[in-house]
Amino acid sequence: MFGSGQIFLNLSFYAILPVALIFWYVYKRDKFPEPPRVVIITFLLGIGITFPLGILIFAVEGFAETLNLGIESSNFFMSFIRASFLEETMKFLVIIYYCLHLDNFDEPMDALVYGVAASLGFAVIENWEYVIGATKDGVEFAKDVAFLRSFTAVPLHALAGVYMGFFLMDAIFKKENQKFYLFLAIFFPVCLHGLYDLILFSENISDYYIYILVLVFLIRAVFIFRKERILQKEGNLKKAKYIPIHSDIFFVIFTTFLILFSVNYFIEKILY
Repeated sequence: MFGSGQIFLNLSFYAILPVALIFWYVYKRDKFPEPPRVVIITFLLGIGITFPLGILIFAVEGFAETLNLGIESSNFFMSFIRASFLEETMKFLVIIYYCLHLDNFDEPMDALVYGVAASLGFAVIENWEYVIGATKDGVEFAKDVAFLRSFTAVPLHALAGVYMGFFLMDAIFKKENQKFYLFLAIFFPVCLHGLYDLILFSENISDYYIYILVLVFLIRAVFIFRKERILQKEGNLKKAKYIPIHSDIFFVIFTTFLILFSVNYFIEKILY
């Protein structure tokens, strides 16, 4: 129908489909759905972070070259700092500086919905680039990449958004330990995402652990959504919303980076 462009359109469809399905599933879990407009804007902002990330990643990779890291510490750096820390931090900022200030963000379930929306916005661009880029090795290989990533990388990004939202629920709607939960809202997704990437990068870890990692946290995510859905049906909604101040936000981001960089330093010293 579209001539030579049909293959491009087909592969683009394969790349976007898993994102759309997860997006639809999560949105439907909310008994009191957020306005489609603001959810779509959050998704588009997730797409938008790919542009500053392109610059930041280039700078961080250049910084990594100056460190002369060994193999395993380099794998750790690329997994936890270059990839997961930068990507999850940008998603975190979208939720904190856009979503959290919305009047519609008025119950815990909203944190899950917006967290996934921001994550999938980034994921759709990343997935599309991987699938289309794989065509250099043939169309069938690109299809295999699309199929494999639909069960691994795409759900992983969605899960990072789920757990970011999960801890933000406590940071925003609870009265105790708000700063600690704010820290976990960035630190936990970074660790989850980083562990996934480390499994891929490291030659000492079997890639099959990826499926175990995704499956375990996927099962837990289902129970999180189920619990919040029950609370919605019971009318157990928490309306009092706490918005973190700038110093707290940047403190938890800096602390996360400091922890990761320290671990990377010790890996370098211990192994080399």
